[in-house]
Amino acid sequence: MRLEVLSNSVAETLTIAKIFTKALNKGDIVLLNGDLGAGKTHFAKGMAEGLNIKETVTSPTFTIMNAYFGGVLPFYHLDMYRIENEDEVFELGLEDFVFGVGGITAIEWNRYSDFRGKRVFEALIERVGDEKRKISIKQTASAKL
Repeated sequence: MRLEVLSNSVAETLTIAKIFTKALNKGDIVLLNGDLGAGKTHFAKGMAEGLNIKETVTSPTFTIMNAYFGGVLPFYHLDMYRIENEDEVFELGLEDFVFGVGGITAIEWNRYSDFRGKRVFEALIERVGDEKRKISIKQTASAKL
């Protein structure tokens, strides 16, 4: 799978993510890449909408992970910006949310490398203007990245 679209607004980014989420399966992982302020958390909000999550989705920059239930599947939103390396991922037990859950996991600023057979998608969000974003999504190899 490979998709490249241009979003002209936050609302369009939410819609693109919502539609993309319909193609995901239980256990899938989405790596959200892009500069600060590119729209990674907005994309995650759209994913939550696609899963019919009714809770307000917020950035997990300081909590590292937010979990949302009550939708079609659980949604785990991780932000590893403050994580220094993969060892810290293990120390915090974050790999449990990659492998031990039956939902969809979105990871901003990923620091993890071994997804052991999971379906993994990379979403790159790039600024191309004040409101415009280029969103490129591709499925990666489902083992080591």
